[in-house]
Amino acid sequence: MEITYESIKPYIIEENVEGSKIYCKFEVETQVFEAAASIKSDTKKGSAKVTNMVRNTALGRMRSMVLRVLRKAVGGGFAGTAVSMAGSEAMRQGTDGIKYNKKEKEAAVIKAFESVSLELAYENGKWRLATEFSEFEKLIKRNPFNKAYDKKILARMLVEMARADGKIEAEEKAFFDDFLTEETGSMGELMRAPAISIVEVEEISEEARENVFMIVAAVALTDNEFADEEKLKLDEYSQMFDFTEKKHEELLRFAQDYTIEMLIKSKGQMSRDEVYTFADQIGMDRGEAERTQIRLEKRLA
Repeated sequence: MEITYESIKPYIIEENVEGSKIYCKFEVETQVFEAAASIKSDTKKGSAKVTNMVRNTALGRMRSMVLRVLRKAVGGGFAGTAVSMAGSEAMRQGTDGIKYNKKEKEAAVIKAFESVSLELAYENGKWRLATEFSEFEKLIKRNPFNKAYDKKILARMLVEMARADGKIEAEEKAFFDDFLTEETGSMGELMRAPAISIVEVEEISEEARENVFMIVAAVALTDNEFADEEKLKLDEYSQMFDFTEKKHEELLRFAQDYTIEMLIKSKGQMSRDEVYTFADQIGMDRGEAERTQIRLEKRLA
């Protein structure tokens, strides 16, 4: 479905602009969600609607949804909450002199809401809390990251995986900019860091190991393909974790299931043939992909 500012306005309880980002709080059925999004300047003239500004590709929306789960898994960001929701009016309006118009800010609020929408369901014209989750989401919720070392290694693995095919696209850079911090190191610093060693992986806490692997796999799949270089890198990590072949396949399937679900949610609906096509691109069995689609339909029914 297409999300407009007017449709989510009843759920907005706070909007704060800080620099080039807007930090929002949304309340759905008494539960408060925090989310942030970058504000993009609209340099074009005319009367384009806000919805046209934020009409991203399904792939972009899917990545936003995956990022939301990633941020929740690590407690709002790799170094905790990136910025306090409080602050002076001058701080909220930014300190670099940039002024954003109403349309630009509303577009960013929509993007922020889209990032939390995977935890919600739209029914009879209203948003409500989702009550059923995929196995991927259940595992993430069961074992959230609470150790700084685990978060740092996860960040390094994600960057290593992103550059596995020899290049990092602009969209990927923007994706990483949303959660890399001074604590984890910048994109450039992580790209220059030595390859992760088996000793470093062995030091990841026991409760975080499976989630680290699943998240790295899921992020790799969100670029709409599963390149041979990415498969080899994931195999390398699996060996470092000393996973059995059965465990490797199980965790990868959870990541594939979740990726299919996020794409269906971001597109609104997908035909069986479309699901099959995407399954082929991420190396997933077509039958399993169809089962994932059916399970999602049953949960949302």
